Amino acid sequence: MDTLLILADDLTGAADTAARCCAAGLAATIFLTPPHPPLPAAVVAFTSDSRHLSPPEAARRVVEVAQPLVTIDARWYKKIDSTLRGNIGSELDALLDLLDAPAALVCPAFPAQARGLVNGYLIAPNLPPVGIHLLSLLRAQSRYPVLPFSLQDVRSGALVERLQRRESSGRALFVVDALTDADLGLVVDAAQAMPALLFCGSAGLIGELARRQAGSPELAGFPKPGSSEGKTVVVVGSGSPMAHRQIGGLLATCPTAAHLVVEAGDIPSAAPLDSPLVLIHQPPPAPGALLDGPIARQRAEKLADAACAHIAQAEPDLLFLVGGDTAVAVLSRLGVQRLTVQAELLPGMPLCLADVNGRVLRVVMKPGSFGDENALVEALERSNV
Repeated sequence: MDTLLILADDLTGAADTAARCCAAGLAATIFLTPPHPPLPAAVVAFTSDSRHLSPPEAARRVVEVAQPLVTIDARWYKKIDSTLRGNIGSELDALLDLLDAPAALVCPAFPAQARGLVNGYLIAPNLPPVGIHLLSLLRAQSRYPVLPFSLQDVRSGALVERLQRRESSGRALFVVDALTDADLGLVVDAAQAMPALLFCGSAGLIGELARRQAGSPELAGFPKPGSSEGKTVVVVGSGSPMAHRQIGGLLATCPTAAHLVVEAGDIPSAAPLDSPLVLIHQPPPAPGALLDGPIARQRAEKLADAACAHIAQAEPDLLFLVGGDTAVAVLSRLGVQRLTVQAELLPGMPLCLADVNGRVLRVVMKPGSFGDENALVEALERSNV
């Protein structure tokens, strides 16, 4: 079983898991459209693009995109958002049924981005201290029993026995606590004896799974910062507060960058912005606005129209996309069907190569909430590898 198939509900989710696999030493390819055999070697990450759909529609989309691949001898990984957005339960049920898997092991912890799970509660930046109770969320969204496994189970070595005992009791969702990469490694080791188990998590769990598949003692370090070369276009469509703080950090560090704010009613302009670094983004969303759904998708489409008008004129060497809806909208307009991962610049942020009308374009993708205020600046510095 040499192939690892990663199914995410948005494009940056596919990208951040592929980045971790690349850092473990596995070749990784990201598909914008559902892949069909024959597949590239090692890791194939793709998206159902279903986060914005209703739960029944999302489940149907998962079956539609995964069905052509079910006969491949592969390990499946259901990627979920590390802050638990999306149709987690309905999509997980659909994939479990399609694969006829006995159970799913669910752990959204991503320590490199300060996400963890304790007593079934998600711990993450910008969440209330109590966090989101994943057990309750899944019990409301899934048809199957939801069974907890504590941090003590993980660290004491009891997880192996408990998982094996529960695996034979009928299809269920095993929710496992973890706070550190070492915890995630113990989780993967405990589950390895159950090859039919469906892994489900964020970019944290996949990193430990990929390390073991690659025989890598640890994840590769991040590229050292380099000097800026060529033209760069940064497109930020995420409404995340952190993404907008990162815009401020980039402008403070690069005050000469050309800067375009795209309002909802703007008509795209084809006039190029004359600067080696161009930043195109939306204004912050109104308080209480939903960051997923039809309105957010419409905003992303409008931003993509404006961004692609400038990309066509500037022909940048590097394209940096922030936010899943924005990434898929821009890359689809450019005719990109797949991306080959070259490196992980920061946790969950891949540098990829794409073919745009016969020209090689370097592409970086980042979920909006990943990183601190300096993440855009640091990732751009590391992109010249």
